[in-house]
Amino acid sequence: MASPTSEQTSLWKYPDFLRLWAGQSLSQFGSAISLFAFPVIAVTVLNASEAEMGVVGFLLRLPMVFFLLFGVLADRVRKRPILIWTDVARFVLLMLIPVAWFADMLTLTWIYGVIFALGLLSTLFQTAYRSYFPFLVPRENFLEGNSKLQLTESAAQTFGPGLAAALLKVVAAPALLVIDAVSYLASAVAVSLIKRPEARPEPDDTTPGQVHKAIWQGMGWVMRHELIRPLAISSAVYSLFILGSMNSIYALYVIRDLGVPAAWFGSILAGGGVGAIIGALVAVKVMRRYAIGKVLVWSMVYGNLALFLIPLAIGPVWASVAMLVVAQLVSGVSSQIFFVTNTTLVQTITPPHLQGRVVASIYSLGLIPAPLGALGAGLLAGALGTRTTLWVVIAVGQLVPIAAMAWSPLAKLIGMPAPDSQ
Repeated sequence: MASPTSEQTSLWKYPDFLRLWAGQSLSQFGSAISLFAFPVIAVTVLNASEAEMGVVGFLLRLPMVFFLLFGVLADRVRKRPILIWTDVARFVLLMLIPVAWFADMLTLTWIYGVIFALGLLSTLFQTAYRSYFPFLVPRENFLEGNSKLQLTESAAQTFGPGLAAALLKVVAAPALLVIDAVSYLASAVAVSLIKRPEARPEPDDTTPGQVHKAIWQGMGWVMRHELIRPLAISSAVYSLFILGSMNSIYALYVIRDLGVPAAWFGSILAGGGVGAIIGALVAVKVMRRYAIGKVLVWSMVYGNLALFLIPLAIGPVWASVAMLVVAQLVSGVSSQIFFVTNTTLVQTITPPHLQGRVVASIYSLGLIPAPLGALGAGLLAGALGTRTTLWVVIAVGQLVPIAAMAWSPLAKLIGMPAPDSQ
């Protein structure tokens, strides 16, 4: 794949992209603070029980089932108004919590309602945002743009919770949500300043009442496409066995079985965040140097092989921690390179009229299996132990995605293919 010139690849000359990027960077840091703040508010301010905390966790994840529906909406209307008004609505919603707390009216019912509504709006925003990006950025700049967006998202996920913890020493937990609310307002302003006019999407062959048909057009296209299908399968399997199964018992294994102090656990996880930042920084160079198929397959291989260091961790606590940090770091680098390459490929191939539904289909396949994996891993760990369960889920979570990609036309892909016209 030939390297474009710096003039062709530099997005610093695209003010509209810079506005989108700036707004999203602020919003991502704000969201990281909110994800930290909501459980803290539930526990420390409202004295939530274990069962009530389970409801909080459930409501945080429930809106993901609406991805497919929102994908249809994103393909039928202009996307920029969706981005602006979902940001404004999230600003209003988040401000309800500190206002209710200040008025001594805050209850768990408020928390439940705001979390669910916020999740719905964020799911809609994410669907429209990912399908708006290919319209805003020239095709030859997709890679650089995705790398920049993932860089700030990874930085927010890595440093946001630490920032929130530091702020918690000087302000009450409900007040932290004001920061996220303001970040959404800043994002709305940034998106509203984008100048490129957006045409109304072309109507498809479905009526407003044929939502199921419209959804299947996106999912069916994903599962029929010889390059996208293996990526979708890999995403679903990774979600089930790694995001769901492995992550659900990871803390139990590290703290109870390996005897690692709980205070160190956050530092171990931070290794993955640092790796993701490095991965986002090098993704462009890696993808321009090597064939796309090789980048996808080998980033999956290296990332998953590194995860085997987790059940292999033995010996003194310091040695176990070192192995876990290396596993998180290497996996973070590899997974970020994979994600940037994967996202760029999907955006490049997908026809404009299907961008929203394809994004929604892939997100659904990559997120919905995770809760099932978490449930299964808990049962399996109770029967076999956490270390044995980790061996099983990491092995399956590695071999199936690698096989799905290695024995498909995807593995032989050299450069970016032309956009699909169907």
